[in-house]
Amino acid sequence: MSPCSEAGKPCNPCLDAAKSCNLNETCKRLRSAYNSICSKATPPQSTLANQEPCSRKRCQKALRQFFERVSWELSYPLLFCSCSDQACAERRRRTIVPSCSHQERTRPSCLELRANCRSDALCR
Repeated sequence: MSPCSEAGKPCNPCLDAAKSCNLNETCKRLRSAYNSICSKATPPQSTLANQEPCSRKRCQKALRQFFERVSWELSYPLLFCSCSDQACAERRRRTIVPSCSHQERTRPSCLELRANCRSDALCR
């Protein structure tokens, strides 16, 4: 497969990879699933300080399912497409590594970290 889908048009490998994924039913379904789960905010009661803006576990599970069930021919071009500008790179990062999958809403204080470490035999 060539890096660009149509000769004579501007080359955007990330867009071409997304188009290829959308042409495959499994890739399209699983990509839509993780996009939906990972970009979803929780209901209005999520304004409490200790709740996450999305379900991180569900987001990570959806991402794992995508990479386990979609062939590498479709997933690798999404992961490793080259971007020519910052906007493209940021879109790719948010698509492949949504902040919901790795960021916590609140950061623990140093005292909380210390207490957690002291209660964990391996950390001590």
